[in-house]
Amino acid sequence: MGRVFTGNETFAIADLHLGHERVIEFEAEARPFKTIEEHDDELIYRWNNTVRKKDTVIVAGDVAFGVDALKKLALLNGVKKLIMGNHDHYPMREYLKYFSKVAAMDSHKNYLITHIPIHPSQFRKHIGNVHGHLHSGQLDDPRYICISAEHINLTPKLFKDIINET
Repeated sequence: MGRVFTGNETFAIADLHLGHERVIEFEAEARPFKTIEEHDDELIYRWNNTVRKKDTVIVAGDVAFGVDALKKLALLNGVKKLIMGNHDHYPMREYLKYFSKVAAMDSHKNYLITHIPIHPSQFRKHIGNVHGHLHSGQLDDPRYICISAEHINLTPKLFKDIINET
C-alpha cells in the first residue's frame, strides 16, 4: 500500500472521525468495521503507509470525537494542517498540539480548501473547491471535489492527484 518516495509531497483528506462510534454505523459501506478501535487503527495504518514524516497533510475538518481520540493524531506521520470542520470544537490549544496550522479555510494550487463546500459565488479567483463534510455524498458540479475519507479509500491522497482527476 506504500508509495515510492519522491520527496516532500502534499496530501489531503477530510472527515477522519477518529473516536466517533456512530460513523461506522452511518457510513457502514465505506467504513466496514465492527468497532471504532478497529476503524481508527485502520485509518492510522493506511495514513502511515502512505504519508512520510516530512510530507504535508491538509485535513479538511472533523478529525476526532473526544479528547482521547485527538491524542491519536500524534501517531500520524507528516506535518499536519487543519481546516476546521463543524465537529472540531475543542479549544485551539488542543489542535495546536498536533497541527502546525489551523485555519477556517486555505488555498493550494488555486483551489480553495474548506470543510463545508463553499457557495458558488465564493469561487472568484479559485478554480475549484476541495472540501469534506459530504461523506458519501457528492455535488453535481465539477468545480467541487469531495475528499471525505469515504471518497478516497480512507487514505490521504496526493493533492496533485486530487485536482488532476477533475
